[in-house]
Amino acid sequence: MKKPIKILIIAILLIGLVIAILMIKSSNKIVICIDAGHGGEDVGAILAKRYEKDDTLKIAKLVQKNLKKQGVKVIMTRTKDSTVSLEERCKIANRKKADLFVSIHRNSAKTGNGIEIWCNSEKREKDTKLADGIRNKLQKTQIQEDRGIKYGTIEGTDSNYYVLKNTNMPSCLIELGFITNEKDNKLLDDNMENYAKAIAEGMIETIKTDD
Repeated sequence: MKKPIKILIIAILLIGLVIAILMIKSSNKIVICIDAGHGGEDVGAILAKRYEKDDTLKIAKLVQKNLKKQGVKVIMTRTKDSTVSLEERCKIANRKKADLFVSIHRNSAKTGNGIEIWCNSEKREKDTKLADGIRNKLQKTQIQEDRGIKYGTIEGTDSNYYVLKNTNMPSCLIELGFITNEKDNKLLDDNMENYAKAIAEGMIETIKTDD
């Protein structure tokens, strides 16, 4: 066999090996689905001209940015002010076989303040671990009150939020302060970057400790 042909064959084999390695790395990449609550016609909670759907999208995009810096593949249920059904949000996460699913919201009530995280009422260990990881990071930021981890819905533990019931991976729903509380809003506006970083770090640590 002539030398140029040998070199060509070796080069082709090396290229094939590199492609195979890249494909393996890609298949092992962490995939996280971030769900910006509400959107489009569904504005969510309201205070004057402030809409929950806008706050959640801003935070979700910042979380996405922080995760990408860590080499995580991020799936977003929405990237703009669009209406996405709860069913479709779950389908997006399940189709992409995400490792984690986190839904971001704002709370609303006549009274009340602070951050809380909701999990499936079955109290699944991996869901709680995810919520606890995020909660621990958020506690180190500027929040008005830590309302803890809760199970089920505000209606009780006989029910579940749709996205927590119908996603196949560990999941939780974050209520990132009350939109009806001015101090919570100011804390969010002043610390949005820190909140997003904390959420991202909490998710990454959850994945790492599962390895």
